[in-house]
Amino acid sequence: MESVKIRKYISPVPEDICQGVLAIVADNVTSLSMMHPLSSHPRFEAYRTALNLEIHNYLAMDEPFRLEVVTASLDGIIIGFILCGLPFNGSSSECGIYYTAVSKPNRGRGIMSLMMREVTANYPSISLSCDIDLVPIYERFGFVCDSLRHHQIVMFLGNPVENIPVIATHELMADPAVVIERRKAEANFSKFDIDRADKAMVKRLEFETSKAKRFLQARMRARK
Repeated sequence: MESVKIRKYISPVPEDICQGVLAIVADNVTSLSMMHPLSSHPRFEAYRTALNLEIHNYLAMDEPFRLEVVTASLDGIIIGFILCGLPFNGSSSECGIYYTAVSKPNRGRGIMSLMMREVTANYPSISLSCDIDLVPIYERFGFVCDSLRHHQIVMFLGNPVENIPVIATHELMADPAVVIERRKAEANFSKFDIDRADKAMVKRLEFETSKAKRFLQARMRARK
């Protein structure tokens, strides 16, 4: 792992770094998007475009908004990242983790641990939300389950309390680039196909929410 380089950038992030992060985002839309759209969904490209736009906007933020991205690179190519929001008040004691991913060919090599150690070494208090299958990973770094956010578990390390920048993601679906992809889907698929895919996605998320509720209850009982 000595050849893997861990670096930290404060927004606005250099464009080459931004594009390296977005390349990983584009390959991990289903896991990173809150809606978890399947690649078979007629509007998948619209979701991909919206997610890329959201993360690009975060990486381009300037004062008074403060974002930080920790990257892992191998031979000059970014293979993983953790995107964090920093408090409006300038506090350096906490952050909120928004997104984190490792490129698929480089998983299982400890890349995430290298990046997380960089983040936890700098911020004693951290907040995040994640799917239940990722909870044990964050628990290894000292995070504890706190509450529910839709189908995800909210976790804390320390005691984060400050406000951090948040983009209203639903507004991104009205962005011209996203609208173009939505119209392409409407041109290539029937309304029946789109509605069926939407209903299946909602049903899947409702199942995941119920599953997350049971998971959180079990974790909270175990802490008593």
